[in-house]
Amino acid sequence: MKLQDIQQDTFIKAGELVSLEQVELIYGSPIYDHEFKDLNDCLRRFQINTSVRMRHFLSQTAHVSGGLNWMQEQSDGLAYEGNSDLGNIYLGDGPRYKGAGVMHLTGRINYQAFSDFIDDPMVMNGVNYVSRTYPFSSAGFWWHQAHMNELCDRGASVEQLHYG
Repeated sequence: MKLQDIQQDTFIKAGELVSLEQVELIYGSPIYDHEFKDLNDCLRRFQINTSVRMRHFLSQTAHVSGGLNWMQEQSDGLAYEGNSDLGNIYLGDGPRYKGAGVMHLTGRINYQAFSDFIDDPMVMNGVNYVSRTYPFSSAGFWWHQAHMNELCDRGASVEQLHYG
């Protein structure tokens, strides 16, 4: 099965928008149960629920995460230290709020917005918590904030979606 072959009518279990088999085929590696649950929760919560939206979201997250191998940014995050555009105003914010999840949500300001949205103050513990607990929902939050569904619906390319 190819990514473009994903159709709504191929989904197996009630409440799932993608099956475990489809996810492992798309990402090319196994997925943990809690990650799989977060993926389907994310797809529903952020209305990534049409074939075109799902193809774009799944392909982007597969690319950024290296097929689920990089659930957080590989750099140490020091490049973000003191970056006020990201809200990193305290010593240690760069490494603490480096890219988390399959789309690498980055910066204190984005973590705080996600924390407020998801109503979980533990998000502010940083990259390890977000990567473990919300690997896909953090990506879905970014996707929603950037109006990616609307761009998908208008036929934008993957590059236009991710890079503007």
